[in-house]
Amino acid sequence: MPNPISRLLHALPLLLPLAAIAAPAVDYNNLYDRCLTEAGAVNNTSVLSCSESVSGQVKREINTLYARLHAKLAQEAPEDADKLEQTQKAWLQYRNGHCALATSYVGSPMYGHCPMLLNIARALELRELAGD
Repeated sequence: MPNPISRLLHALPLLLPLAAIAAPAVDYNNLYDRCLTEAGAVNNTSVLSCSESVSGQVKREINTLYARLHAKLAQEAPEDADKLEQTQKAWLQYRNGHCALATSYVGSPMYGHCPMLLNIARALELRELAGD
């Protein structure tokens, strides 16, 4: 009877392709910092441009995670799928309201930077809920 390590070594070639399917989590803060560095100057234009670029990528991840998680919950626990939907709607309202307020009091760089920061935080929350 083969030992467990031997079985694992034989199964490893079968498992490696599955590991390649899961994309590594993106470090959006690093992506933003690199964008600013490449812009050459930190000013309202570069902050807005980099924030919007990174935020677009984060939103795609949020949408993917949300759709996957909602579909899973709809099958396993429909009441939790409803909670997720309500929570996402409330979060969007919070993000938009908070960032509008921050823009009013901090200034124009917050117009793009604030949503980016909150989107990054939401992506991390959804990753955790999805088990990523």
